[in-house]
Amino acid sequence: MSRGLSRRSFLAAAGGSALGVLGVWSLSSCAPSGPSYILATDPEVAQREATRHRSGATVRHRLTAEADFISLAEGRLLGTWGFREDAALAALGPTLRASRGDRLVVDVDNRLTEDTSVHWHGLRIRNDMDGSPPDTQDPILPGSGFTYDFTLPDHGTYWYHSHSGLQADRGLFGALVIEDPDDTSGADTDLVLVLDDWLDGIAATPEQVLAALGSTGGGHGSHGSHGIDVSGEITPTAQELVGQGMGHSDVLGGPTQHIAYPLHLINGRTREDPARLEVPSGSRVRLRVINAAAETPYRIALAGHRLTVIAADGFDTQPFETDAALIAPAQRLDLTVDLSSGVWPFVARVEGREGSTLAVIGTADAAGATPTGARATEIPELDRRLAVDADLRPAEHAALPEREPDQLWRLELIEGTGGYVWGIAGEDAARLQPRLGERIRMQLTNTTSMWHPMHLHGHTFASRTHAGLRRDTIAVLPGETATLDFDADNPGRWMIHCHNAYHFAAGMTAPIRYIR
Repeated sequence: MSRGLSRRSFLAAAGGSALGVLGVWSLSSCAPSGPSYILATDPEVAQREATRHRSGATVRHRLTAEADFISLAEGRLLGTWGFREDAALAALGPTLRASRGDRLVVDVDNRLTEDTSVHWHGLRIRNDMDGSPPDTQDPILPGSGFTYDFTLPDHGTYWYHSHSGLQADRGLFGALVIEDPDDTSGADTDLVLVLDDWLDGIAATPEQVLAALGSTGGGHGSHGSHGIDVSGEITPTAQELVGQGMGHSDVLGGPTQHIAYPLHLINGRTREDPARLEVPSGSRVRLRVINAAAETPYRIALAGHRLTVIAADGFDTQPFETDAALIAPAQRLDLTVDLSSGVWPFVARVEGREGSTLAVIGTADAAGATPTGARATEIPELDRRLAVDADLRPAEHAALPEREPDQLWRLELIEGTGGYVWGIAGEDAARLQPRLGERIRMQLTNTTSMWHPMHLHGHTFASRTHAGLRRDTIAVLPGETATLDFDADNPGRWMIHCHNAYHFAAGMTAPIRYIR
């Protein structure tokens, strides 16, 4: 491809055939020609890995991807897919823990009837371990396995999920916590809180929902595992989920999501049967909050307390005290709170439409107590001071040093007019070709009617739109241009894409190719 996809050509193609547009954006269609590309298996990738700090410790896990029935809501058994290790399958995969500098080795066995993969979200790891088939590895075929083996370069709160089709909108994900040997947060303990929107096994499959949205499924399929099958009949339940309006949030600048999810979960449990988490009384607790939802933004708060934001997407921030915080899909927030004695609901409310869930956090001396309003999700903190990306600043040691960019990439986030089609366009979109050592500046202009959580693989960026905040996923609002700087220090084949799973599946992604 010698030229980027212009907005005009995208819209013209979308008006006739979404599949035609998505075919343009298949990663395989950007096959190397002309420049000398660095592939995932090239020596530069191993050379970069050899320079990383190593602790000398190795942490090993074995994950099995399989289909089974789980107990999720009101005792009902629901069929879904997920990752398990020693325990039975649940709505959330096991939490993996290690420390910065450790070698992480994870054997993945695929017992599904489809190809799968594991992407280590937010980690600046070696390219051949990124878990994004077909770019960085072959898909893990049914009945086969793959071993992920890499050094953990950064501490922080991360997660892992399938990067094949819409599998992550089932239960194919889990938390990854990387401890900081030099932690200065003052926290005595930590709790992991994974938020999720859920429909699988209740109303429809993710593929049926994509079909009901009007997509041909060609987008992510051409980047993932042999396409997404949306050829079946659009079911009435799937149609109902996408027929209830798009929600609205002034904070996010307009429409918020396409799907009215029937359930919202924290740590795989509903608000009717919430997860109960216990900490020592009188302790400072770090809450590691992960939004693993496919498309839902959440407003989060702890009843009766103010929270202090200390990290975003694994990178330390200047402490910011707030009552509530907004967290987009794929983002993580680390919060600290001092807990004396008692039991309180931690609430996640859907931003922009009806829906909420909670977990119960209590101190050991109050074990068994019922918190006031434990099942009530409308706590007053949710409507007080709300922390958003624009409020956060990087900690001094986490700031990206100032430097003039070597390349400027101007990109447009766009939507089609003839179906459920989303994309990344602009004359630079087909020339995202960094060289090792360069500083890259991306300008993402959102020309669409709704916001997008944009995620960069293999790197973190400093958002110049948000005072240099370090993240790997940023919310870009309608009409906004987000300016993001990153250092090209991790060679290979990467991508930038919207982490609304259905926008990604419908084409909002662009390849990034290191060249020599």
